[in-house]
Amino acid sequence: MWRAIHSLFSNIAGTKLSSNGDRAAAAGQVIIIGLVTDGHDRRLLAKVSSDNGWVMHFADSWREAQSAATNLQVPVILFDRDLPGVDWRETVAGLASSSSPACVILISRAADDYLWEEVIRRGGYEVLSKPLRPDEVVRVIRLAWSFWNSMMKMPAYSRKRSA
Repeated sequence: MWRAIHSLFSNIAGTKLSSNGDRAAAAGQVIIIGLVTDGHDRRLLAKVSSDNGWVMHFADSWREAQSAATNLQVPVILFDRDLPGVDWRETVAGLASSSSPACVILISRAADDYLWEEVIRRGGYEVLSKPLRPDEVVRVIRLAWSFWNSMMKMPAYSRKRSA
């Protein structure tokens, strides 16, 4: 399975991934997974990522996103609430509770306090409203990465991951 993921991500992003999950071409870069199907949103996210030196990988299913997040230790996952045939609540909870937790950011046309509270209850990090605005995407991803990076440095979290 790792070989298939390796091949997929190498083809999509043009990065070389070693078999042990190291990101040779992306060392020191923020890696983001986008579970987003809308072509316009994908293009915007790809451009924002490129402009900020981030590596954006697009997944076609929540299982693919979860597997990649675990194998690549991804700090941020963007998930489109409008993904067909997927319950966003279960997906956010599943992605947030994986063995290598990421900050899950829900992308939604409707963004209010109720939705934000529901995302947080499910283990998610934030809500981005559609239409996506580049400055807001950058702000939220930077904050999510900073939070994730701080969490990874916590001794209790480090012990849990190495166990």
